[in-house]
Amino acid sequence: MHDLTKEVWVKYDYKDWLDHFKENDKERLKIDFAEEPQLTEEQGKLIFKSIKAFQMGEQSDGIYLAELAKKFEEEYKEPHYAETMNLFIKEENYHSAYLAWYLAHHNEPKAKKNKLDKTFRKLRHDGKLFTEIAVLVTAETIALSYYSALGNVADKIGSRDLRAICNQMLHDELPHIVFQTYTLSHFGNKRSQRFFRRFVMECTTLAVYIMYGKLLKAGGYKYSRFHGDNVTYLKQSVSMAADMIRTA
Repeated sequence: MHDLTKEVWVKYDYKDWLDHFKENDKERLKIDFAEEPQLTEEQGKLIFKSIKAFQMGEQSDGIYLAELAKKFEEEYKEPHYAETMNLFIKEENYHSAYLAWYLAHHNEPKAKKNKLDKTFRKLRHDGKLFTEIAVLVTAETIALSYYSALGNVADKIGSRDLRAICNQMLHDELPHIVFQTYTLSHFGNKRSQRFFRRFVMECTTLAVYIMYGKLLKAGGYKYSRFHGDNVTYLKQSVSMAADMIRTA
């Protein structure tokens, strides 16, 4: 686990985040799958179901989020936020593309629907940026454990390309949590907000483990570790948000 409260990102404002995403956009992961092994049927059953779900979850046209970002920019007088959010959406779509390339290489079709993703999208779209970001950062937090586990499985099956994808995801998702936390800090530190975030985290953690626990276990994440890491990252985010309010 990482202690996000010690990272330099906690001191960033939106101009810094804009520079961060612009820099990240200069280089993207390139994969040719030249050394990708042929997976056994058992290996495919282990990894493809969850990869399809997370591929769908990473993909978004971003129209709704971009609209809320523009409103936030005007209300809070944060002139760099909308542009920064557009670059964030672009980065998330790259994540989706990496997973789609991996599936395509193995002739696996992308998922057309996923109950968990559908629930996430319904929950996020209540017209409030706080809800949108709170649910989004929950998904990104859970992604840290998922891609760590998937990366460990990739090592076991000898897939350097899948390991490279997981490493890229982890590299990008860690600062994402701090970025979203900075936005959440603009909405205060109400008890009801903290309760909502914990409730969403607990429900999502359980749901993801029920659906993809076999993969997570294979990657070294029993439920106790999966739950513990997710809650710890949530606590770090809540703590960072409170500190950002005090130093604003």
